[in-house]
Amino acid sequence: MSAAVTVALLFFLSVALNEQVTEGCSCVPRHPQQQFCSSDIVIRAKVIEKVPSTVPGLTAYKIQTTETFKQLDKKRIQVIYTRTTPTFCVISLNNDEYLLSGRVQDGRVILNLCDLVKPWSQLSQLQKWYLSIYQKGCVCEISPCTGESCLNKMLQKKCFIGPNSYDLEKALRSVCVPGNDGFCSWQQILEK
Repeated sequence: MSAAVTVALLFFLSVALNEQVTEGCSCVPRHPQQQFCSSDIVIRAKVIEKVPSTVPGLTAYKIQTTETFKQLDKKRIQVIYTRTTPTFCVISLNNDEYLLSGRVQDGRVILNLCDLVKPWSQLSQLQKWYLSIYQKGCVCEISPCTGESCLNKMLQKKCFIGPNSYDLEKALRSVCVPGNDGFCSWQQILEK
């Protein structure tokens, strides 16, 4: 089995399960739009410093939010947490600017290994621009197309990713959004 087919198969399985899977400190790949839509918050922030945490099993970081892409409430986020317990893989942040996504638990923003945690400087201009579009596509579902579902690609609220690596690569350069007819489809939106 080729490496591309293996990667595509792992991606399809993660989408089919529609959950974050962590195995041996790695995550099964998901489309960035899926990560965005499943998060409570998505922000661009500068990590200022690591600060003492009052919560066992969590490391605290003081941050300065520079841009908000998604947030359930309008509270100003000043501290984020990463897990440090042995059952979770550790995320370590430097004094740098990041794209951060995570979930709110007990009033705290907690980042896990499978969330969007990427240095801002490593994102392409297209990836940065798509962050302002992903929210429109959260009504859509991204799923693998296998067997008969590949033949019927016109299901209203689904965007399919085909069984070969070309389709996966094309999807990673696209965003799944609903059209005027209410049907979701992949769009390769050109940069501004």
